[in-house]
Amino acid sequence: MAPNKLHTAAIGYLLAHQSEHLHPDRHRLVGRCADHLMESGISRDTANTVTLQALGEVQARATSAHVDMTRSTSYAVFVVDPVSKKTVCFTAADLVRIAREQTRSAATSVATQH
Repeated sequence: MAPNKLHTAAIGYLLAHQSEHLHPDRHRLVGRCADHLMESGISRDTANTVTLQALGEVQARATSAHVDMTRSTSYAVFVVDPVSKKTVCFTAADLVRIAREQTRSAATSVATQH
């Protein structure tokens, strides 16, 4: 499947199935979408990348904020909110910390549900 066809397929899958998953279950939605894309013969790594890019696009529809690709680097991501006219910079270290906190929070949430 061509790259933009994969992206379109991922967006379609996410939009069709996102209501089946609550926010903490996002990893399951991403996994199911990647599995779906892999049926076209692509690798798990490519399917995950395409899925996460599509998820970013789908979630961006609910906000006017965006990443300023001109100012961002491999180590600093600038997020612009045109409504508030504010820009926030996240370093790679910030993003790793946030990801770890989300992982711990999701694990705690699952543990308390049982």
